Amino acid sequence: MKQLLFILTIALITASCAPKQSQKEVQLIPYPVEVEQGIGQYDLDDAVFSFEGEIEGKKALSAYFSQMMASQFGVTLQENKAGSVKFSINSQVPGGEEAYRLRVSPKTVSIDAQSEKGLFYAMQTLRQLVEEEKDGKHYLPVINITDYPRFDWRGMHLDVSRHLFSVAEIKKYIDLMSMYKLNTFHWHLVDDQGWRLEIKKYPKLTEVGAWRSKVGFEANQEKGLNKDDGQPYGGYYTQEQVREIVAYAKDRQVTIVPEIELPGHSAAALVAYPEYYCDNAGDLEIWTQAGVSAGVFCAGKESTFHFLEDVLAETMELFPGEFIHIGGDETPKDTWLKCPKCKKRMKAVGAHDEHELQSYFVGRIEKYLNSHGRRLIGWDEILDGGLAPNAAVMSWRGVQGGVNAAEAGHDVVMTPMFPYYFNHVQNHQPNSPGHPGITSLRDVYTFPSIPEDVSQENKKHIIGIQANIWSEYIPAFKHVEYMMFPRTFALAEVAWSPEKRSWDDFYGRVLTQAEKLKDNGVNVGDISYHVRIDVAPDYAKNSADITFLTERPLPVYYTLDGTTPSQNSLMYKNTFTLSEDAHIKACQFDKKGEALHITEKEIMFHKAFGKSYTLTYKHAPQYDGGGKNGLTNGFLGVWIGVEEKPLEAILDLGEETNISHINSRFKNQPMSWVFGPVKVTYFISADGNKFDKVAEFAPGVTKSDVNEIVQYPADFEAVSARYIKIKADNVGVCPSWHPAAGGKAWIFSDEIIVR
Repeated sequence: MKQLLFILTIALITASCAPKQSQKEVQLIPYPVEVEQGIGQYDLDDAVFSFEGEIEGKKALSAYFSQMMASQFGVTLQENKAGSVKFSINSQVPGGEEAYRLRVSPKTVSIDAQSEKGLFYAMQTLRQLVEEEKDGKHYLPVINITDYPRFDWRGMHLDVSRHLFSVAEIKKYIDLMSMYKLNTFHWHLVDDQGWRLEIKKYPKLTEVGAWRSKVGFEANQEKGLNKDDGQPYGGYYTQEQVREIVAYAKDRQVTIVPEIELPGHSAAALVAYPEYYCDNAGDLEIWTQAGVSAGVFCAGKESTFHFLEDVLAETMELFPGEFIHIGGDETPKDTWLKCPKCKKRMKAVGAHDEHELQSYFVGRIEKYLNSHGRRLIGWDEILDGGLAPNAAVMSWRGVQGGVNAAEAGHDVVMTPMFPYYFNHVQNHQPNSPGHPGITSLRDVYTFPSIPEDVSQENKKHIIGIQANIWSEYIPAFKHVEYMMFPRTFALAEVAWSPEKRSWDDFYGRVLTQAEKLKDNGVNVGDISYHVRIDVAPDYAKNSADITFLTERPLPVYYTLDGTTPSQNSLMYKNTFTLSEDAHIKACQFDKKGEALHITEKEIMFHKAFGKSYTLTYKHAPQYDGGGKNGLTNGFLGVWIGVEEKPLEAILDLGEETNISHINSRFKNQPMSWVFGPVKVTYFISADGNKFDKVAEFAPGVTKSDVNEIVQYPADFEAVSARYIKIKADNVGVCPSWHPAAGGKAWIFSDEIIVR
């Protein structure tokens, strides 16, 4: 026994001292559920592959795998029954029809899945595992992977109404999605700016509705992204082209969800067929700008529903998926309130207001879709006035619409504007295409995809997440690619991988995958040098915790007095607490020591800090100022937005206190439909009943395209009060000189400051 123990001890010591083969960690996105790496590699260059068992779509899978390996790596693989790379159907693979199990040894590669979907996703993992050595040979690392998705709906959206993209570009979009296991393509085919889908029964939809008078939009001209030559702009997809794209997507396990906007965002259709517009609503044109036109289908005409059912019938014949998207957002319902036929319809169906009339409208369309075995999905406005239980909801105006829908028993796809609108710029490069407002890679990666307010029993109704690309300011497909990546890496991982994840680990994998895409000709966007300043107020302690988050692993330097940071300024180490007013500026520095983009945020600990208030008119869900204390949270630059109505608030300070100063701040950016107030009035009260006016300002309407913050500070003799009322009058509608004259205007405020 002693001799045996001695031999074992020597063997262990010898093994521990022996040189080991290093095995670098695999750089996969999305990262699999289970990964077990081994030692060694499989030689791929002379491999032969085979399919075992009854596999639906086997021919398409075989062709795809061969083409993928040849085009990306120059590796020609042959299919043969005796192949050492074996794809098999196995009902015992855990995780559902999209799950797969991948085993690579030095001699064989085996892929098992419940269905062709799982086999396809295993191919995407194999694609990322391929290593090319200096000798030009290709290998796979020895590895065991078990993998399955977190969400069923892993979506990307593309708007082709504002700018049209070719069939080849749509196919490339689908390819880029499927490479990272995204499975739902939301195709935004129609809007105020153009109708892109051939409908044979209504040829004027494309003969007329697919063309606008010029390219538009002003921001493109300013950035030099495209040239407006004054010629008509547009085009459409024939039904033959659509069938080709649908089949192409199917071979890549992508389901296409078409969007036919109704009842609003419909100017292009109504210019082509004005008989389905309200008779007294005036003329329309196909829009050459961003925003929302007055175009809305008449809810009072029975012919409207016959027209839409005909359109949807041809749409369903082209798109075999379960869901049809009907839009339903930003409907200009004022048109209905002025239409005798719509008012008659309201009375006939018992609709008490225009929101319930939209509910009736959507309900009729849903019944029609359900009768043909399809499900309706729409933006979260379709909840207004009530919604049938079979309908699904896309929550874009923040998360609350998704919470409300899930709690009411509706399936929900979470796609809030921030961070899932990928048309917002992702960095501070001066010529980056896209809408103002930054959404970084890290914002997407760290955003909680299932809202905390959804109850445990209703979390099952959150069926997935989706990112959207609206193309007003994205005129070319190279810009689409730039907006997709690297943020699509984050979307894909959040949609597929388990919730527990590490930014530092992910960041390293992003660098690897981004280079691979660039090598294959994809126009990948720049990772941001933006510093995100997170503020966590503690209202009871009159303080706030400050955290800086970045994408690049470089030091952050900051100041608290509004001065420009240098490398001699404070260096950020971890979260710190503030209890005095501060003007934070923070940035990183490049290798030359030059300051990169400077982020700033002002913090104010005034007498209304964290105090409750009520709004006479609700703010828009997507513009909530950062939460329930949006007007009193102490930090500036996060806006509450009210459409058309005044911003009118009553603050409760909790007890009587001396007040001698009130200030309010507003955004003024007319070409974004956001106007400063035309009048601002302050009132104070001791009891909340009798209010006395202490100040009034009447600035009027700004007539130029500015982007500024306007303030209205009022100093007065100290007076004791508990309540403060502010009324900031909205211009209501865009004035006659504005490109969107008559459209609803916004008023934005970020803080009411009391001292």
